[in-house]
Amino acid sequence: MEFGWFDRTMKPGFALSLSSEGIAFLRRAAGGWRNIGKVPLSHPDLPRALADLRIAGEALAEGGSTCCKVVIPNDQIRYLTVETGTADAPTRREMAKKALEGATPYAVADLSFDISEDGPLTHVAAVARETLEEAEGFALEHGFIPASFVAVPGDMDFLG
Repeated sequence: MEFGWFDRTMKPGFALSLSSEGIAFLRRAAGGWRNIGKVPLSHPDLPRALADLRIAGEALAEGGSTCCKVVIPNDQIRYLTVETGTADAPTRREMAKKALEGATPYAVADLSFDISEDGPLTHVAAVARETLEEAEGFALEHGFIPASFVAVPGDMDFLG
């Protein structure tokens, strides 16, 4: 899943995966992603360990750029499914907005969300904008270049 404000044609060569256990740095490779390394949040020198990850990525990068997708953890995303029938995409988005009202502790205006159509159903994935801002700030603080936000829905019904 990719959240709506960025250029969807952009394909960064790296991904910075955030979770409550730690931070993983991945490199795009044939057939998927390869793990460059992972740092637990409990690491005694987290900034240094993250710098080492970034430096390892730069050594692998063409041109040295670690432009990356930032993977938002699923526990920060609200997934839901809405029955939308055969509505067109703009109508489905409006129906998703209505379904999000009260579904999170945030006002809909404070959420970024994406939808995926599945016949008469529309799957919704929403995240607080402040969560995206925090993730972007964390990446920048540690020298990574965030290009977009994504999620890995796993067992969720969200397609994409």
